[in-house]
Amino acid sequence: MLKKIALLIIAAGSVLFASSCTVNKPEEKVRTITVSGTGVVTLPADQLTVRFLVRTSEWNINYARDKNAETTTKVIEKIKEAGVMEGDITTVDYRISQDNSNPYPGKYTIVNYVQVLIRDINNAGNIIDHAVANGANGLTSFTYSATENPNALREARTLAVQNAQDAASLIAGASGCKVSEVLDISEGYNPSSYTRAAGAKLMATNSAITPIEAGNVEVSSTVTITFSLAN
Repeated sequence: MLKKIALLIIAAGSVLFASSCTVNKPEEKVRTITVSGTGVVTLPADQLTVRFLVRTSEWNINYARDKNAETTTKVIEKIKEAGVMEGDITTVDYRISQDNSNPYPGKYTIVNYVQVLIRDINNAGNIIDHAVANGANGLTSFTYSATENPNALREARTLAVQNAQDAASLIAGASGCKVSEVLDISEGYNPSSYTRAAGAKLMATNSAITPIEAGNVEVSSTVTITFSLAN
């Protein structure tokens, strides 16, 4: 009986030993490379967003408010008459302040900010002149843009991906590897617009129509791609 028990114990120990010798090899880590690429397409600007301001200063706040409201209403009506649709005119800010730079209370200043989208850029100078001639006395910025163009965006994206692929192939090749599969890709899209700062004060004159030269805008796409590497 003891001999049989001993044999069983030895056999069990052999099984345990055999189990302990089974090793699970860890999966080989995938080597990767992450690169960014940018594609840019240039388009002629065909729209302009202008932000006018109507500023009034008076000792009496109610008088300042009424005067500002009257002038702003007139400016908006004249902008419409110059060819801007009502839906393209927006009040984007309205501020009231008082001059406290002296020991005594100063004048109240009210500023109404009116943003105008000009879809016909050839009419921009005429619209600006109408606004200035009727009470707009400030201009904060010009933002030029191009009408959304799906072909331009598609081209910019294609160029961005190609740029990233070229960069990955160059870096991988220099290190003795080859680019394999795309593991991850993300994109950042920049709309076709740019902004120019504008002078703070405007004065009405009887001169010719204000010339506006818009130039070009850029549609750009930036992609970040992670590739796997092969030998």
